[in-house]
Amino acid sequence: MRKMKKLFFALLLSAILPVYSCHKEEMKAAPEPKPVPAPAFTLTNLAGKQVSLADYKGKPLLINIWATWCAPCVAELPELQNLYNHRKDSLTLLEINYKEPHDTVDAFIKKNEYSMEVLLDEKGDVGRDYQMFGLPTSYFVDSNGVIQHTYMGDMTRDIINDGLKRISVDPY
Repeated sequence: MRKMKKLFFALLLSAILPVYSCHKEEMKAAPEPKPVPAPAFTLTNLAGKQVSLADYKGKPLLINIWATWCAPCVAELPELQNLYNHRKDSLTLLEINYKEPHDTVDAFIKKNEYSMEVLLDEKGDVGRDYQMFGLPTSYFVDSNGVIQHTYMGDMTRDIINDGLKRISVDPY
């Protein structure tokens, strides 16, 4: 019986101490990654034209990597279309589809009547080069070609506006 009490007490302590230590200090958010140059790429758009990152030199960009099967990706696309409609003169929005065939993406874009530039990353090269580890992932790139902010997950208007401020684009 005495061994059982000791075992129970040891188990109780092992459960309580980690919880107590977590509340002892306030948890802090991970630091923002340091700005890095956006990796170069050349992809094909839905019209079959080759598009390179270099084509947008000197312009602020929002690069969004997404897929049609990704529920959070699909959920944020109307807000990104709204952004495109309001800021197409001051911001380039590149929607990069991740590893899906042209016909699937084209049908989805037409069905939803989106007018944003859509590029196809059929092999996943851009996702790899940008060290993407989940969908959707968005990269806010300043006019010097430097990624100033990265966001993983579906973006709300407030999140988008926070990223726009970081690349000197007026909120919408």
